Amino acid sequence: MSRAAAVDDLDLTFADGTAALRGVRLAVSSGEMVAVVGPSGCGKSTLLRVLAGLIEPSAGTVRLDGGPPAVARRTTSPIGIVFQQPRLLAWRTVARNVELPLELGGIAADERARRSADVLATLGLAEFTGAYPFALSGGMRMRAAVARALVTEPTLLLMDEPFAALDELTRERLQEELHALHVRRRFTAVLVTHAVAEAVFLADRVLVMSPRPGRISAEIAVPFGDTRAAALRADPEFARLTGEVSARLRAGGA
Repeated sequence: MSRAAAVDDLDLTFADGTAALRGVRLAVSSGEMVAVVGPSGCGKSTLLRVLAGLIEPSAGTVRLDGGPPAVARRTTSPIGIVFQQPRLLAWRTVARNVELPLELGGIAADERARRSADVLATLGLAEFTGAYPFALSGGMRMRAAVARALVTEPTLLLMDEPFAALDELTRERLQEELHALHVRRRFTAVLVTHAVAEAVFLADRVLVMSPRPGRISAEIAVPFGDTRAAALRADPEFARLTGEVSARLRAGGA
């Protein structure tokens, strides 16, 4: 597989002197989903923002499809980002929220509507295209946020704890839906999460970060492939892998 994203010897020090990241190296292949876990404050979300081109690193290189993030955004498909909060615009319907990045990109109205309707149907929101965010449950609002990120058909989907604010049942259901969507569409994704079980359920690989300044200190391959139904969470191998990732976290990734 070709590399969709690559980071080499990445350092980031903030203006106040805080060393956030040191010597980070990672590569994400096209169509792969990688989860990043680590202790609070280790730089997981900061790394995601560097990948998105929202923060410039102090040293090292970031390549998306072989070029810097800013170049990738201009010459290939956009980068999709899903944050912990849906951040939907209250005065726009679900469909118009999802269409927003296409509108900002100058896509014609009929094409915006077609692509929005397609991704909303895929995520089970076809009946709510005309609804406003206040009328949706938390899970539905997050589905709409994921749809907004995917409607641009991004080269890379970046997710920063997208299900953290949801109840456990809704969270597990959305994990299953996201996995099924990934199998169908084969987008490349990097998921930041505090939930070890979520990382193992969704990812092809789990990367463990050390305490700040963050670095990738362990990598655990996840062998479950495309078959990840709810019953997987009761599988002994699933329990073993979540235990291994947790142990690496407790040991500081060593």
